[in-house]
Amino acid sequence: SFYAFGLGSASYINGIRFSRPRRMKEYAEWVQKLENGVWSHESGNSGIKDMAMDVVMLSLRTAWGLDVQSFSKTFGRSLTESLCNTFRPFVESGLVIAMDMERRALQPSEFELDLQHDGENGSRVAFIRLSDPDGFLLSNELISLAFGIISP
Repeated sequence: SFYAFGLGSASYINGIRFSRPRRMKEYAEWVQKLENGVWSHESGNSGIKDMAMDVVMLSLRTAWGLDVQSFSKTFGRSLTESLCNTFRPFVESGLVIAMDMERRALQPSEFELDLQHDGENGSRVAFIRLSDPDGFLLSNELISLAFGIISP
């Protein structure tokens, strides 16, 4: 959960995203309604694709990265494998780092082998994160690629 304030900001509380109006006039009206005790938010149930995109975006913007196993349990193995396949060239180039459960970096060849076995014996890839600083410099591009997989 996190709170955000200001034009166009978004808070994320108990799995629900709350967005503020982006334009000053609408934002001022929203604040006035809030001060008058009239509070509402847009659809509280943003859908599974939106939730998956939120998890990817928020996770990849941290040094901890995306918990691949948790993501797979929540959103499905097929989507998780598609994301990993999308990140394959970036693991090879060092912009994305795949890690095991102990958060040890996997070699690109280990990541590739894991993808080829389609989780037959359980995936060794437990986390993926962006490298520092190069991966983080391209975070918007890498996250956009993930969004294209989640919601083509």
